Amino acid sequence: MTYKIWVKYEDNYPIKVTINEGDVDDLRKAIRNELPSLDVNRIMLRKHGEKVDLDSELEIDESFVNNSKTPIQIFLKELSNDVQKSDWEWPCFNMKQDWDVCTTLVELKSQPLIEILQEILLDNDNINDDTPRIKAQDLFHIMEELKILQDKLKSASESTSEPSMETEKKIHLDHLIRFLEHEYNETDKKQKKMKANKTVSFDMLWVFYIKDLEVWYRCNMSGQQISGTISSTEMEIENVNNEKVSFFSIIIKVVDYDSKGFKHCYVKRQIQEFDGEKSFSDLSVVPFKFSKSHDFLKKSIYNNGKRFFELSKARKFMEYKGSLFRWRTTDGCRRLEVIRANGRVMIDLKSFATMNPGYFMGNAKPPNPCDIELLGEKGYLKDYAYEKAYHFAPALVYGFSFALKEWGQFMVTNFDEIKFNKNAFDRLVMPWDKKDVLLGLVNQYSNQTISDNELINGNSSDSLLAKQLDPIANKGKGCIFLCYGPPGTGKTLTAESVAEYLGRPLWTIGVNELGTDPPRVEQQLVKILEVAFTWKAVLLLDEADIYLEERTSNNNAERNAMTSIFLRQLEYYQGILFLTTNRVISFDDAFCSRINMFFHYPKLNSEKRKEIWKNFINHAHLDLNADDFCEYELNGREIRNVVHTAQTLSKDKNEGIKDHVIKVIGMVQEFQREMREMKETKEAKLYDQDYPKITENGMINGFQNNYLN
Repeated sequence: MTYKIWVKYEDNYPIKVTINEGDVDDLRKAIRNELPSLDVNRIMLRKHGEKVDLDSELEIDESFVNNSKTPIQIFLKELSNDVQKSDWEWPCFNMKQDWDVCTTLVELKSQPLIEILQEILLDNDNINDDTPRIKAQDLFHIMEELKILQDKLKSASESTSEPSMETEKKIHLDHLIRFLEHEYNETDKKQKKMKANKTVSFDMLWVFYIKDLEVWYRCNMSGQQISGTISSTEMEIENVNNEKVSFFSIIIKVVDYDSKGFKHCYVKRQIQEFDGEKSFSDLSVVPFKFSKSHDFLKKSIYNNGKRFFELSKARKFMEYKGSLFRWRTTDGCRRLEVIRANGRVMIDLKSFATMNPGYFMGNAKPPNPCDIELLGEKGYLKDYAYEKAYHFAPALVYGFSFALKEWGQFMVTNFDEIKFNKNAFDRLVMPWDKKDVLLGLVNQYSNQTISDNELINGNSSDSLLAKQLDPIANKGKGCIFLCYGPPGTGKTLTAESVAEYLGRPLWTIGVNELGTDPPRVEQQLVKILEVAFTWKAVLLLDEADIYLEERTSNNNAERNAMTSIFLRQLEYYQGILFLTTNRVISFDDAFCSRINMFFHYPKLNSEKRKEIWKNFINHAHLDLNADDFCEYELNGREIRNVVHTAQTLSKDKNEGIKDHVIKVIGMVQEFQREMREMKETKEAKLYDQDYPKITENGMINGFQNNYLN
């Protein structure tokens, strides 16, 4: 068997020696040649099962020569680990790389010394071992506490002439402190200098970045400043572009929300090796004590954390102004996508996880039901602990942008309450008898809405829901409307007006969200209907023709499957749903029995157009007369676009708006004429292809017309 051995002494670079079993004398000769000052007679081979490690003692000076009577023993030990792609980062390089790091360990052989350190190193995993081995760096971090205790023990031992436990503790503690002062003499000098200058070198990071230190860093998506406390640090070597690069890794204790509650968790940040000294403020993780205006920064982070707690505790429908952040994975590499997302947003982490099952959510990933049943409330913060945790909360919440129809993460600082337009329903151009029916149905359904608790438990009381008429449970409890008619007549506006009136989100879906592959359509539809019902949203399936077409024996099998899927899902949907179409004649008859009310939107006449013009003119406070424009054959959407474009031109030119309205209408009509001509030309070409024409010489598409001759 061969052994790979590292040996390092003082500032010498570690040497690696490979020997065969039993060739210890040859090993000593090799080491003596490389490091003549090392006491090679003190090298020991230790076997642990099938693995053999070598521990080589460091010869410090005569004061620290290890023997059976000394309270401590110093080792330099090889550590071998695997660096793998972690949950905190997604690097685009090799995911696994062997690396070796040497560290100085102090083995405690003195029981009095062990007892002293057990009271100080409460969180150290090794301090309670039979023969504890503690990193020398960890002991350096508690030097001040050790010296304070040393003075107390000195006073206690001097107060009595009899030997005591305090005397023995002092002697052993003196030995440890002498070692630390000798080992870290230069380190201590550097630390004082760098602390005064607020700078640090890479090899001195471990001195300043100690356990429980409060630090701030930037969110790797939004760049916002967030904070936590250091849990542990480690020097690591990773393979970057086929080169070994050193990193100082910091594990930071923070707080996050996972749909069940708020909990303590950890994130990892790394500082890449650098030359010379850098200001702490230039590093990716910054101690608060070395930050400018750290009191202001702490207050800002606290307020953001408080906002995170407020927004995360339950689903919230909010107004948002800012960017949406989302990771996109391409060819195994993750890239950040940032999109402007002004508009309304539903904050809902649990639904985000439902709709994006493969998305990396890190600490925010909802627990699975088995973990919830097994662990219960273990690890989650109690209400009274929330305030203390505000400092350590994330900067982003998960949700859905209704404007972009995109799931993503949103900055907690950019949300406001929604100001609903309760007059939107009054502005809807629709006969009053139809309005009255529509309003009555949505009001009654809205009053029967079940609570969040009932949604979670899957039950509801008879006092809340209308009497069940269908013999099959949960069928026919929805409120489904079909709006049909030509474009621009108010179908979509009807759904928008109802949502505004009820103060609920309007979620518009179509082919882009559902697709056309039957299995995917069913999978997506089931999830969307479930989430929409949970949100108490008004759901709008715009241009629903493709999913609701009549099934026939000669029709496409996939199209028939999609129609069947929709029939089945609509049967059990319990929310408010609007379907819009321009081709009601092609609907499958089975849909008629699943729809509560049908609303026809005929082509606008001059009176209807006049109402629409009035609505837009009054809403924008424009000096216009609707009678001047109502004869132009425009639909509602075109009228809105004309008013908006004319407003923009009027402001740009600083002129009256009327002439610009007429100019824009002329351009719209010109486009309409060209569209009609192109359609007529296309139809004529199709006619020429489908039907034979008789030419002057009596030929039909090139053949002799014997009948005419």
